[in-house]
Amino acid sequence: MQRIVFLFISLLVISAFEIWTLQPLFSQETTLEEYSVSHGGTSETNLSGFSAKLSDKYFGNGTAKASVKFKMRDDSGTLFLKVWRKVAKGEITFALLVFRIEIRGYDYSDTLVYSQDFGGFTFGDSKSGNWSEELKNLPVNIQHITVTFFGNYE
Repeated sequence: MQRIVFLFISLLVISAFEIWTLQPLFSQETTLEEYSVSHGGTSETNLSGFSAKLSDKYFGNGTAKASVKFKMRDDSGTLFLKVWRKVAKGEITFALLVFRIEIRGYDYSDTLVYSQDFGGFTFGDSKSGNWSEELKNLPVNIQHITVTFFGNYE
């Protein structure tokens, strides 16, 4: 009988926690999309003038588009992120839910030298939307940068 009471109380506590946090206790966030930019230089290489642009026509395999631009100058780097979609009148699309964005920059020895997280954004059901962020003054020793969007289409 004590075991049954213990199990019942345990399930009640876990259920209350799941409701309180509004997400399953053991679930992981879904990676909607991840982009990486690297260059083959060394720590002695002057990266001034390095520029890379990634374009994604189907962000998260859905209806939005994305662009990632990474530029280096003598004194710092810049990262520009943009996600957008244009929904025609009468077109039916799922909502795009981005819960958070995680940016990580690594140096030549794969040591984390830059970390930034952002809250998310939403483009509603059958709605157009536009989100962008520009990060300036990134460390000049970033050799590899990764941008991860967590979320889904619903």
